[in-house]
Amino acid sequence: MKNWKLHDADVYVSNVGGYSKSHGHPSKTKRCVEVKLVHIPTGISVAQSSPMESMSRPAAAKIREQLRAELWPKLEELVAKHLRIPGR
Repeated sequence: MKNWKLHDADVYVSNVGGYSKSHGHPSKTKRCVEVKLVHIPTGISVAQSSPMESMSRPAAAKIREQLRAELWPKLEELVAKHLRIPGR
């Protein structure tokens, strides 16, 4: 079972993004990106967010993908420990 991996269908991905506009400066929108992964069968979740900073929508999407890529192995490890999968 060394090659055990999470199935995409078992994981709910929540993408939360907040933003704040600077009054008087409409071009200075600050965004925060938060990604939360939840393993549906066990309820185990991991989350991470980026700092509030000025970024465009494409930049926010790129950061969202980076956060998801960082969180996936962490969730896999937590679920494997919870399920007591040998070799993990």
